[in-house]
Amino acid sequence: MTTIAISDDFLTAYSQIPQAQQKKVREFVTRFQENPKSSAINYEALIDAKDSRVRTVRIGLEYRAIVLHPEKGDAYVLLWVDHHDEAMDWAKNKVFDINPRTGALQILDTKFINTLPSKTPQDMDSLFSAFSDPDLLRTGLPKGLLPAIRALKTVGDLDEIQKYLPAETYEALFWIANLGYSIEQAINETSQPQKDIDTDNLSQALSHPDSKRRFVSVQNVDELVEILNAPLAKWRIFLHPSQAALVNKDNFNGPVRVLGGAGTGKTVVAMHRAKYLAVKVFTKPTDRILVTTYSKTLAINLRNNLQSLCGPEIERIEVVHLHSWAANFLRSQGISFEIASSEEIDQCWSDAFSAVGTGDWSHEFFKDEWDDVVQANNISNRDEYLKVPRLGLYVRLTRPQRDQVWDVFDEYKRNLNALGKLEWIDMIRQTRLYLQTKNISQPYKAVIVDETQDFHQEELKLIRQIVPFGMNDLFLVGDSHQRIYGKPVTLSRCGINIKGRSFKLKINYRTTEEIRDWSLQVLSGEQLDDLDGGIDTSKEYKSLLHGRKPDVKKFSSLSEEKKYIIDHIKSLLELADAETICLTARTNRQLFDDYIPALISAKINYVLLNPDTPEGENSGVRLATMHRIKGLEFHHVIIAGVNAGIVPLLYPDIENSDSIASLRKEKCLFHVACTRARDTLAIVCYGIPSQFLKIE
Repeated sequence: MTTIAISDDFLTAYSQIPQAQQKKVREFVTRFQENPKSSAINYEALIDAKDSRVRTVRIGLEYRAIVLHPEKGDAYVLLWVDHHDEAMDWAKNKVFDINPRTGALQILDTKFINTLPSKTPQDMDSLFSAFSDPDLLRTGLPKGLLPAIRALKTVGDLDEIQKYLPAETYEALFWIANLGYSIEQAINETSQPQKDIDTDNLSQALSHPDSKRRFVSVQNVDELVEILNAPLAKWRIFLHPSQAALVNKDNFNGPVRVLGGAGTGKTVVAMHRAKYLAVKVFTKPTDRILVTTYSKTLAINLRNNLQSLCGPEIERIEVVHLHSWAANFLRSQGISFEIASSEEIDQCWSDAFSAVGTGDWSHEFFKDEWDDVVQANNISNRDEYLKVPRLGLYVRLTRPQRDQVWDVFDEYKRNLNALGKLEWIDMIRQTRLYLQTKNISQPYKAVIVDETQDFHQEELKLIRQIVPFGMNDLFLVGDSHQRIYGKPVTLSRCGINIKGRSFKLKINYRTTEEIRDWSLQVLSGEQLDDLDGGIDTSKEYKSLLHGRKPDVKKFSSLSEEKKYIIDHIKSLLELADAETICLTARTNRQLFDDYIPALISAKINYVLLNPDTPEGENSGVRLATMHRIKGLEFHHVIIAGVNAGIVPLLYPDIENSDSIASLRKEKCLFHVACTRARDTLAIVCYGIPSQFLKIE
């Protein structure tokens, strides 16, 4: 059986050629996929190519495709497409070898290898002097690159030659050098070597998990055309072995938790997992998969992306944010209710404070106590509140003090009841109890949860109730570094047992290492949870991309800041499409009062993002608040107005201990905004800078 594969390099090159030429490429690859042995495909050997299997194929008069043409077997790989001379130049120094120790297909640059000494230098001060050559080769390191590795002195030196190393090798060596991993630990983090390796079997090599990082085999013309129609959406095609292992496992004996920092592909894994379950595991027409997340905006993004990822199985995958699901369910049961608006809730609190008084406590203390103790523990009366443990909370209360606090809660409840309205959490709890007491079964075989860190304890209890206990029932992904809504919860206290099924994604594919490192410094000193009572650490995270450090600019006035922003956007527009640029700020007021007028005056088109903005709407710089861009990504991000009193945007009594959690959320929000950037990040302020920037 003939195997046709496409490299990620081919897709990158294809996306960069003119659209008129892309049409000709699509026509060629369609014919190629149908019959790569056709006499109409005129393969030409590249005379000075270092790999004798490399062939070129004419596409029109100006462009050529580069193909790996087997000497035996029926596997063909599309490697590159470019203008005639550039294509030849790309191909002539490349060698495509099957690694004899891992079995993965690797791309090697012989031009770099030829610059290395013929013998491995022996230097006891080198970065990997403690490891033997055979051990280093076990990481998938090509033998010809051993001299380069032996010459390294620092982790920085390793980063310098990253582009010449197979990704699995670079990752393994990074874990060893930076975190002190053993060879075995490093290999387990990257890939699993295969047995019975045939270095001449290209079809076998293409099935290796590490090969699948950079090559995708296509089964038919429709699949090939679909890939070419979205060449930049590589998350749809290529998965890291650690991601693929989570996606393609069909026998998880209960809930799974996946942690991962920004850009590690948690949401990608969640979406591929939903598709896999629908296609491979729960395949009956009545089987359904529920994909849910905290906010309506993120649910819309998930739905749009799943529609591009999936085929007919999308009809059995329901994507909805949890509040909408619960509200729709209750109404389907004939239960009517109304949710109080934030303004109504604020008024109920204000009236309660006025009627009862607040003593020595702040208004925010009462609201936090209500959420963290009363609502979290489903407390309905004074006696329950007097007895409930309050372990881990910042403010200690005696029994008489609790009695005084309950007086305010009692008045708040009366005010809310007088309106005939509920808080969202009340509605969520009501949904769970209804499902539980009525023993109502749902059609879902599995629930996939994105942004788990933002869910309330009561919401996670509802999620547990929606799907029956069983194999592959719950798949939860999250990152407490990005918690901007909820507060720390423990999954096991919500009835979600993840023991033995906890995993962590560590490789960042979206953000450069420079942006990732700068963004994490914002959270320095914060101890963040792992969603189940433990502590998460960011020290193992690593980005495979490199670029320039974030630009942090301080100006004396708003007008100077706006001038810089306009000039910066104009310079970006000379090289990038408008929709790849995002200008964000902490509040809508800043956007409407300060930055939209500046864009209009400079005649720069913009699109204000909201939950209903269609994908690819118009050509214009994206404009949104920090909250709105969560879950999105852009090549270039500008964070404006990062001033004291705005970032963080906090309560007047922020120095009180009961507001520590609010400050942490603000740090996480700023961290989220920074990590939306892929290539460049600019942070600007005027007057007094935010405390997060540490500008003198």
